[in-house]
Amino acid sequence: MTEGDIAERLIEAYEIALRSYGSVGPTAMKSMSLPYLHDQVDKNGWGSERLAEERKEFWDSLARQPTARQVSEADEALSWLALVSNANNRMSLSEWAFCHASGRRYFKDSCFKWGIHPETGRRRKDRAVSEIIFKLFRKPLQNNDMAEFGELPDDPEIAYFADKIREPRRTNGVISWADDEAFQPIIAGAKNDFSWAEKRNEQRRQRRAAMLKKQAA
Repeated sequence: MTEGDIAERLIEAYEIALRSYGSVGPTAMKSMSLPYLHDQVDKNGWGSERLAEERKEFWDSLARQPTARQVSEADEALSWLALVSNANNRMSLSEWAFCHASGRRYFKDSCFKWGIHPETGRRRKDRAVSEIIFKLFRKPLQNNDMAEFGELPDDPEIAYFADKIREPRRTNGVISWADDEAFQPIIAGAKNDFSWAEKRNEQRRQRRAAMLKKQAA
């Protein structure tokens, strides 16, 4: 999953949340109309257009309802916002996804309302998406403290490196990988015996001589 997939899942989650919002039951009354009794003459004058419009609105409302799988995926995507540690980055990502899902307002207007530049808001959004990627798919023991920055770290990530090389230097006196002592075997014992190589070379020479003798005959 890439950063684009994360952003797309969040936008779809907000779209489902917006479609799912509303009260359960009949549609709210749009205008005040006093109830009165209708006789057959009134009903005959209605025609079929009114009923067709009501039926179409009913079936369209059912078609817009999300499935159980879509609701589960939306809940999962919205839970990713809790992985963002910085509140400003989390707010920028949430507002950016909501603006794309609703289509009723622009992300830059929200940035101006917060008193920041739209580019700053987009950078915060990108950092939030990157943090979600790292916490979802990277190993927890992997060092990713500097992952959200596009610059090299000022301080070394492994500050105790000098202690790692100082202790072997005191024990065996090796101070460089090019020292002769660095290539000595760790376990003391007899010197390496390469007699097996000499025997194999002798067998190879004998096979070569036999092959030449056979070709000459």
